[in-house]
Amino acid sequence: MSPESEGIDDAQDVLYRLVDQESGKVLIAAEDLLNYFVEEDPEPPETVTVTFVRAHQVGRARRKTERAELQVVDRQGETIGVYYLGRVVAAFRHELVPSGADRPDLDYSFGHTCEYIRAGEIWRRWAGSRPVEHGEWARHPSDWQESWLHVVQTAWFDSGRNATRYETGGTAVVDGSGFTTRDGFYCALGEAVNGPGGYFGSNRDAVFDCLRTMRRDGAAPFRLVWRNSEASREALGGDFTDSVLSLFEESGVETELSPG
Repeated sequence: MSPESEGIDDAQDVLYRLVDQESGKVLIAAEDLLNYFVEEDPEPPETVTVTFVRAHQVGRARRKTERAELQVVDRQGETIGVYYLGRVVAAFRHELVPSGADRPDLDYSFGHTCEYIRAGEIWRRWAGSRPVEHGEWARHPSDWQESWLHVVQTAWFDSGRNATRYETGGTAVVDGSGFTTRDGFYCALGEAVNGPGGYFGSNRDAVFDCLRTMRRDGAAPFRLVWRNSEASREALGGDFTDSVLSLFEESGVETELSPG
């Protein structure tokens, strides 16, 4: 069900909505967000101030709620990702903003932040009108891949999909020359099995869960081709590579390694 969004105009510009879970009302909608996607703090403060950039005010919204969620929305206003926040408190006086007026930057106090520092930039791309492309994750520097995988996983489950295989192709191909991190491997695997933006695990246990669910659901088996597997072994470590291969083989997935 879509949240109640009194007074939101120019919806195509909105990327984030702060929603009261109990009532379903939108507290505020905004075009961007500052200070939420930040590096993990070893000694985090009790509250942090998050700024909603160019806020589309939603009537005289409540100053606080005990059960808030942050929604990421696409250009059609559909929710593509959700963060559950708990208690949030406004740090400004709520007023109506007339249609077409300059949008203010407004603050809310949150109890926590998101440690995937590139996620905001990636969400903006995912919310655009152009679908995510094959191999797009690999065009970013390797330090983006953890955040890309986080967005993949969040969007996947928030869309109502399960940890299983949906594509019908009989062969999934990963290329070890395209990644140097384990996060990159899981990005490549999810795309190989479930298409661009697809998810098939974010760690070894999650891959096992996908394979187990796939068998339970009677999904068609597939064959895994791992190109440039020696490059993967060198970058990711032999123990990791062997453990992943063992997992697939134990789950009945035929694997083919292409060393060069």
